Amino acid sequence: MTKEAKIISGVGIVFFVLFAFLIYKTNTGTIVVADPTLLIGQGSHMTGTKDAKVNVVEFGDYQCPACAYANPIVQQLIEAYKDNPNVNFVSRNFPLPQHSNAMVSAEAAQAAGAQGKFWEMSDMLYENQNEWSGNPKALKVFIGYAQKLGLDIKAFTDSINQKKFQDVINKDRSDGQALGVNSTPTFFINGEKFEGGLSFDAFKKKIDEKLQ
Repeated sequence: MTKEAKIISGVGIVFFVLFAFLIYKTNTGTIVVADPTLLIGQGSHMTGTKDAKVNVVEFGDYQCPACAYANPIVQQLIEAYKDNPNVNFVSRNFPLPQHSNAMVSAEAAQAAGAQGKFWEMSDMLYENQNEWSGNPKALKVFIGYAQKLGLDIKAFTDSINQKKFQDVINKDRSDGQALGVNSTPTFFINGEKFEGGLSFDAFKKKIDEKLQ
């Protein structure tokens, strides 16, 4: 082997080692865990308690099509772990500025939550998203949902018109921004960030890993 060939060969080996090392570092890098003080807000709606072994936090926008797509999976997961006190699902608001009814729909969910029907209203908003998304009279549609849920309509409507939960919603969004959320849905499982939708099986696998 000539001197030039040996140099080229040596450079190639060094490059390969460095490349392999970078891949190793990428695949075995430490997981960045979000600030726990920002994950669950004071008064956040949840299925259990924040002391659960596994906390699944979703930052969502009711007018977001991807959130509506993910919601049946979230429903399945809540059902799957409903008898397990070690798993807690938390809902946080992250209304996107491009969605005209993001804020009022978040207000509707919070207003229903004040009467003990948060999760029911959340599901109705996602399941019927096409009915009210972009509708300038969305509140009228939400009142219809509230009637189906047997809510006090005056209290529900007054809460929304008075923007009673605006500060709560804005705090959710500011916490999300501080955590690096910039799209919906964004999930955190024990502080580990997952963006976009996951399949039921993949999501359940992640939760079960945290339970071990």
